[in-house]
Amino acid sequence: MSNKLSREEWINAANHVLATNGIDQVRVDKLATQLKITRGSFYHHFSSRNDLLTSILSNWRHRSTEQVISRIQSDINDPVERITALMNLPITGKTSAKAASIEVSIRAWARRDKMARESVEEVDKYRLDFIKNMFISMGQSASRADDLANLVYSYIVGMSLIHFDNNIEQRREMSKRLAELLSSHCPMPNCPQKMT
Repeated sequence: MSNKLSREEWINAANHVLATNGIDQVRVDKLATQLKITRGSFYHHFSSRNDLLTSILSNWRHRSTEQVISRIQSDINDPVERITALMNLPITGKTSAKAASIEVSIRAWARRDKMARESVEEVDKYRLDFIKNMFISMGQSASRADDLANLVYSYIVGMSLIHFDNNIEQRREMSKRLAELLSSHCPMPNCPQKMT
């Protein structure tokens, strides 16, 4: 390996340690040993361990929230299909499993660290607002859209905690049915038609 790694490579290595061993094991010396490189490469990109930790949180928000929302907005027009896609995120493949492991570890870290907790709260609000606005666009009142967004988001977080060896297709079908159900009780004329 070269004697310098990119900033992204350090963050990826830190994310792997975070997901497998927890935040306490994300240490510069341990990462350098694992990567078989001197600590000088680290200090080329980061001023301190805290700088790395801040970067982990920023990277998580960008990859697991901003990029996901942007992709869903650009690829899917139907609001029910968007909600279904969100609900299926935890079971879409190896990348999702890795992202879920990082997320669970960040949430565990946030239980005892103010910086991580503030980041998680900010991401949760961002995600909930996105889901809520989808329900509002379907004609739901703000309060009902808020309730529905919390149901959908709780489902997504819960699904990320459950390991599925089999029946992934059944889970995807269930997500579709639930998205249709939650979108079907809409009082306004511009609501999507209930699917039969």
